This record gives sequence, structure tokens and C-alpha cells, in this order.
Amino acid sequence: MFIQTERTPNENALKFLTGSTILEDSNVRTIEFRSRKDALKSPLALKLFGIVGIESVMFGADFITVTKDDSSEWHLLKPELFSIIMEHLSTSKPILGELYYSSEAKKQADAEKQLNESEQSGSDELSQIISEIKELLDTRIRPSIMEDGGDLEFVSFDLDTGTLKVSLQGACRGCSSSEVTLKNGIENMLTYYIPEVKIVENTGSELEELSKAEFEKFQQKLN
Repeated sequence: MFIQTERTPNENALKFLTGSTILEDSNVRTIEFRSRKDALKSPLALKLFGIVGIESVMFGADFITVTKDDSSEWHLLKPELFSIIMEHLSTSKPILGELYYSSEAKKQADAEKQLNESEQSGSDELSQIISEIKELLDTRIRPSIMEDGGDLEFVSFDLDTGTLKVSLQGACRGCSSSEVTLKNGIENMLTYYIPEVKIVENTGSELEELSKAEFEKFQQKLN
């Protein structure tokens, strides 16, 4: 097995091209794990999180994007990452565990429940717009983002304000150029093709700032 690496626009994210299938489900383009707890859903992701300095792991159809923290160096991390990935892929061990499938089943059930409630409330217009947004994201935007080792996920759309919220993932999250891409590329395309969309926001930034603030509060309590 020969694994290649590819740089991404984010200097802290590296794309590993495995030359083999990672995600077999064609309906699932990427899966990201952002903590060791979340990585319990994947035997491979859990092993990768065992390396000090790893912040997130994202699986694609035939690649793995690993993001490190600012203090770690790739030349120290890469040998162990190569070893873990090659060892796992050379066996018949699964990429995803039962915990992942059970959590996805719950998410799917919740999504269907929300859809039914939306239809019952008579918000056909909102459902149609969301469907159009997701189709545009999937066909025109996500493929190019995945080329750079990242992805984005639809979060919500507010018809009253025209605000679309997405979550940038993988190499895109934390990248200095991601906000520029979000505004100059993604927002421009969506507002052009779907007039109801007025602004596109990345919820990842909000969540990361909130997590940072909570962590700082926790540190202050300890001190």
C-alpha cells in the first residue's frame, strides 16, 4: 500500500490519499470527528486521536484529512500517522463502528420528524428552498471544497432573515482563507441562484469561540 500526502490551504491540515476506499457508502461524502469522545464511533479515528497534537480527523471516499494543533510539527506526526493508517487499512478492521451507525440512525429519525413537522405546519416554501440549497451545495460547492481536503454541512436556513448557516469541516475549518471563500465564493453563488438567501454564515466559528470561552472559564476556576 502506498499513501501520498497533499497539502491543503490550511497549513495545519494534511490530506492523506490512501488509494483505497475509506467510506463505502456513496450517499455519505465525508465524516468528521472533532474530539476523542466523538472518535469512539470509529476505530481508526480513535487510534489517530491517540497521537498528541491531533485536533480533528475527516474521512472522505478515498482520503483522510488530519488537522493538528499549532504547536505540533508535521515532520514529527507524519511517521506515526502513516503507520496507523497503513496498519488499519491493511486489515479487515472496519473504519466505522456500531456506535456511529446507531447515532446516525437517531439523527435520521430526528431529521424525518422535523421534516414531517415542517410539512404539517404548512411551510412548503421553506422546505422547497432548503431542498434547493442542499442540492446546490452538493452539486456545485462541496466537490471543489473536498478537493482541498475539506467539506461543509448545511445547518439551518431562516426564511425571514435570509440567513443560511453552514458548518465548515476538515481543512476548511480554521483556515485563514475559509472566510474569504465563504463570502466571495459560496455566498455569491447561493445568493445568485437562490434569491431567498441573503447571507451565509459559518457556525463553526461561533462554536469554536464558545468552546474557547468555556475552556478559559474552566481554567480560571482551576486557578
